[in-house]
Amino acid sequence: MPVVPELIGLAGGAVAWEAVDALARPRRGIFGGSRAAIPGRAIVFLLLLGAWLGLFGRFWFALVASLVTLAILVAISNAKRRSLYEPLVFSDFAFILPMLRHPSLFYIERREGLALIGITALLVAVIAAWVGLEPRSIPVPAQLALLAAEAALLGLAAAVFPWPKALTFADPHDPRDTVRRFGVALSLPTAWLRWRGEGRRPLPAPPAAGLRQDVDAVIVVQSESFMDLRRIGIATALPEFDRLKPRALAHGLLEVPCFGAYTLRPEISAITGLGAEEQSFDGLHPYLRPQRYAPASLAAALKLEGWRTVFLHPYDESFFRRREAIPALGFDRFICRRDLPEAERSGIYISDAAVAGVIEDELRRARTDGLRLFLVCVTMEAHDPFRPGRVPGKDEPLQQYLHHIGHADTMLARLTAHFDAAAERVLLAFYGDHAPVLKEVDPERERRTDFMILDCGRAAPAGGGHAPVQWRPEQINRYIRSWLAKGAIEADLQRNRERA
Repeated sequence: MPVVPELIGLAGGAVAWEAVDALARPRRGIFGGSRAAIPGRAIVFLLLLGAWLGLFGRFWFALVASLVTLAILVAISNAKRRSLYEPLVFSDFAFILPMLRHPSLFYIERREGLALIGITALLVAVIAAWVGLEPRSIPVPAQLALLAAEAALLGLAAAVFPWPKALTFADPHDPRDTVRRFGVALSLPTAWLRWRGEGRRPLPAPPAAGLRQDVDAVIVVQSESFMDLRRIGIATALPEFDRLKPRALAHGLLEVPCFGAYTLRPEISAITGLGAEEQSFDGLHPYLRPQRYAPASLAAALKLEGWRTVFLHPYDESFFRRREAIPALGFDRFICRRDLPEAERSGIYISDAAVAGVIEDELRRARTDGLRLFLVCVTMEAHDPFRPGRVPGKDEPLQQYLHHIGHADTMLARLTAHFDAAAERVLLAFYGDHAPVLKEVDPERERRTDFMILDCGRAAPAGGGHAPVQWRPEQINRYIRSWLAKGAIEADLQRNRERA
């Protein structure tokens, strides 16, 4: 085949590749950001070009297809950043099937869905026409050899243990700075390779500790989008949260590793006590490899001690791969939407009031069976999208959110009152998973949520009056472990005093 036109096209394509990648937000100039990333992006360009060439055997088609592929990734990344304050990360590809099953959670309504179908059909037609018009650049045996070489390179890179940190152009704790410094094209594959390598090492697990005996249950409620908007100047009625603050063992603000989505990130930290540093790239989507978290799971530890462990989430159990993850984390039961066919709804989802009723039933059942209960609940009522007609008489998203968050406040009070009356000792942790996706909430200004830990029950000592603190979700887990261990130590001291 003629070489000069292809070489010119290759050089022009490399420059166009840099220009397209530079459109990702946060923006950087062409050939800007980290200089070490420039050759890395060029290698990714050549590998993708080789893959398309190996599949279709047409050079010019492969060149354009490579640029279009990157343009689509950049467009998706920018759209995600506008909504969720985070660009595209490698683990987002795991959401392709959930997006098809639950399009509304990804803001894909009927009109957007039809548009995507139309665009896909157009692309397929263009590909078919182009491949039919452009003559083959390389023979079929060369195509097969090229695909085999690409597969071998990918396999070799994936087999490296660990993937060198110097060649990982991604930061699991700051995806925005990752894109600004390294771009989308390079950060996605190197983060995936690093993630694969890290999977061969165990995550840290906390040391075993004694457990107090004077407790009926530990209940952890992750409340959907629970946030006190008064901090950003929006009147928010949370009378019960305010009323309970003086008796809380701890309360304050929670620095969560997400905005508007990724409920599983604070969830896994509250279950295991592992923070972002310990989780590394697994923390972007913990339930891709939940078995790595099992040794650190508080549910697994309590289950070994004879506790009943229950996970309650009134939604599709397959979303976020929880169907596989929750048993792996040591939970005996997973109560999901399928188990609550008659549950009351508020707006689109099962209400917080219905969820509170399930928690009360589970505590009652555990006490009847003579078992202590560890229950983690992840609510859904205040989940977006907020659309006209969701709440009668309230069509503005902010109004709808405040309506639902008021129900979460009522749920907190209801659970506290029930535990005070129906049990001897219950530790209740209540917190928001992330800030809501509302135009009034600017994540650059504020995206912390609110939390509270209460000692409830007839035998619970009077206490509270603590100053507010600023925590991360893993500190809730560590506090629970410390509270359980402290009670065990106090019990041992009391027994020693009685013997003396």
